[in-house]
Amino acid sequence: MKKLQKAFETSVNICFVSDEKYAKPLCTSLYSLLYSRDKTRNYDILILQDDIPGEAQEQIYALGKDEPGVSIRFINMRERKKFFPETANAYYTAAINYRLYLFDEMFTNYEKMLYFDCDMIFLEDVSKLYDTHLGEKEVAAVRAEDLRVLSQTRRAIFLDGMPYNVDNYRSDGLKMQYAEDYFNSGVLLLNLQKARQHITMSQVYELLTGHKYMFSDQDVLNMLFDGKVLPLDFRWNYTTFVAGHLQSGNIHSQTLYADLQRDDPAIIHYVGKRKPWTTGEILREQYEKYYKIMKNET
Repeated sequence: MKKLQKAFETSVNICFVSDEKYAKPLCTSLYSLLYSRDKTRNYDILILQDDIPGEAQEQIYALGKDEPGVSIRFINMRERKKFFPETANAYYTAAINYRLYLFDEMFTNYEKMLYFDCDMIFLEDVSKLYDTHLGEKEVAAVRAEDLRVLSQTRRAIFLDGMPYNVDNYRSDGLKMQYAEDYFNSGVLLLNLQKARQHITMSQVYELLTGHKYMFSDQDVLNMLFDGKVLPLDFRWNYTTFVAGHLQSGNIHSQTLYADLQRDDPAIIHYVGKRKPWTTGEILREQYEKYYKIMKNET
């Protein structure tokens, strides 16, 4: 693939990865991002995909069509699909692996990039996150606080079929020296220029295909950035898993996650199998708010 040209000289650079299954949720997620944006800034939005139908693409394009300072482009990854596993573990779709191509030469014109999962709602302008000073770090992300309950219960998770508790999984299984910084990869601020100095696509392929991970390419990203992570406040990746524990009425659960209560989340992340567009109830009203506004405007 040719090197991608930037849409603007100066912009907030954003990447999503999607497939046909997540096209509609992406539409709502992207709408909320644009609704909350700073209209004095430019937003260069890339969507890596291989099978989103043309009609769905047109609906997503339409969100930015008449918006000054907004560029939305679909990048077809079909040619690269064969290099990655056809399936991903748990509820991940195989398309999630496309974000690993951000380290490829096709993105060398981009020095910095925000990556977001599609199952999110944005309540605050993401340019504030984009402007975060990374210093010598290569990625800013929120720690995977959802895993606290696994650490407490000692429930087993698996690498190549071998059981680990979650703490040993990170330190012994993934060989992370800074296991406490293991992050949720749904929100990432990447210094691509720095990362490319030591991350190669052959290294990415080897890591991704060499083991059967519990958390798919999230584990790979954590290994690649071990010791190079700037932790972000939980409000930038406020998960429904933690919100559910805080709302559960269970004293143990509420105590376990009490320090993560946020009254002003910037990004709500609808993690897990139960999504607000199906059966998920946790923080569903925030998702439905933007879905209804979008439907009334488009």
